[in-house]
Amino acid sequence: MTPIRHLARADLAQLTRAELFSRAAEESAYWKKRTATEMAEQDLQAYLKFLHIAATLHDPRGLADHLSNVINGHDDDYLDEAPDAAGQAPR
Repeated sequence: MTPIRHLARADLAQLTRAELFSRAAEESAYWKKRTATEMAEQDLQAYLKFLHIAATLHDPRGLADHLSNVINGHDDDYLDEAPDAAGQAPR
């Protein structure tokens, strides 16, 4: 298995949602495989950190606002912003 570069909380302030979505999908697949077996305490802590990052990235209220804006013809650059920049997360 190829080593994975796990997401870090700092990535929420440094990367855009567009950049984070593919990384989150990759890490989610990694954890899906890992949770099928028993995990050590260190693995469990890393998994819980990933769940927090994924919850911040996939903010339902922010996504709903973004979709409403797109439907109304206004591109709000939601995918181009960092989810945790300037204290945005969680909305």
